[in-house]
Amino acid sequence: MSKELLTKEKLNEPAEEAYKVLRTNLQFCGYDRKIKTLTITSCTPGEGKTTTSINLAISMAKSGVKVVLVDADLRKPMLLKNLRSSNTKGLTSYISGNAELDDIINNSSIENFYFITCGPKPPNPAELLSAKRFSQLIDELETRFDFVIFDTPPLGSVIDCAIIASQTDGTIIVIKSKSVSRNNVQRVKEQLEKVNAKILGVVLNKISRGDYKNHLGYYNYYSEKKYNIKKWFERKKNRGV
Repeated sequence: MSKELLTKEKLNEPAEEAYKVLRTNLQFCGYDRKIKTLTITSCTPGEGKTTTSINLAISMAKSGVKVVLVDADLRKPMLLKNLRSSNTKGLTSYISGNAELDDIINNSSIENFYFITCGPKPPNPAELLSAKRFSQLIDELETRFDFVIFDTPPLGSVIDCAIIASQTDGTIIVIKSKSVSRNNVQRVKEQLEKVNAKILGVVLNKISRGDYKNHLGYYNYYSEKKYNIKKWFERKKNRGV
């Protein structure tokens, strides 16, 4: 198991709160069966699925959940770049039989957060993900971790995500605000339904500050309230009350 230094910028408070809400919602999704494996995808590239995957995993880890994030985007892997791992062995190494599980799991500087990079890019991603050894990987990760997240390619581009989603407990679609047509989203939804994937919901990403003002107003209301309470206690203390 490789030890890696995690280098992600700290989220601002509203963003961190949003991931806490997403984390909590996922915990309540498993009313009939506990959600342990999650597929995260998007309709098109650039919608923020990898950023969402990383920050959700970190949020879970900080809450005490032992989580592993797997870069299953074998066509355009991003974890190696985002998390600056030096381990060249990854998912494809394991599936092809060139590495064992312990060789590909990276232990980050954040407690409870682990990750697996893509590994060498293969010429046949869909075939590799359909291999029996990939299914075995999911089973083994479930026994080692409390939660497993798969960052997958956009389903609007290739079929890889559907292969993975059919084997996990749930799927989240990340959609960039005002950038994807309704028809495109509908096609992705139908494709997931064809493989009996359980769609848990949608993450609306990259919302403008103007569109987000209602939520920010709600958030700032509580921030201001806490500030006022603090000032009230300070005044009481100064007056000797």
